[in-house]
Amino acid sequence: MVLKRRIATATVAGFALALGLSSCVGTTGSTADSGPSTSRQPATSVPGDGAIPTPAPTPTKQPVHMAGGTAEQNKPIFDATNQRYFIDAGNVIPEGRGVIDNLVSVGFDKSAMQVTPDRTAIDLPVDSLIFSVLIGDKCLVGQFSALGYSTIVAPKLATGSCLIGLTRTIDW
Repeated sequence: MVLKRRIATATVAGFALALGLSSCVGTTGSTADSGPSTSRQPATSVPGDGAIPTPAPTPTKQPVHMAGGTAEQNKPIFDATNQRYFIDAGNVIPEGRGVIDNLVSVGFDKSAMQVTPDRTAIDLPVDSLIFSVLIGDKCLVGQFSALGYSTIVAPKLATGSCLIGLTRTIDW
């Protein structure tokens, strides 16, 4: 019996809600009371016929390398360069040499870079490639992995470098 009352109450409440919402919706009137008729111009109409032209998209400013700049100031070009490279590589982990050469091509100092090896100790492709650029007392650190590209600005280590562990010699 209690269940039947609850169902009836819920039904009445739902009907009242629907009735209340229907009063919020405007009705269409006849053409006699709708005022003067206006027609919209198609978006493809030529200028001067009443159409509003669509503004051209605003070009975004491309980041540039700032020689003598801080790690924070150069992070936008570091990220843009690496993200483009990752996409061009087909979103797979690229070889370290290509990453380093790509960063050099936009102005980063190769002698300030570190990169982890491309292959594991048993000659398999790595799951993750980590690379860095030391700028002053900060490091731009990037990583390519199956999860995509990620980056941070980190303080320089006490060793004077950016990466811990085995890194590849950049001798090319």
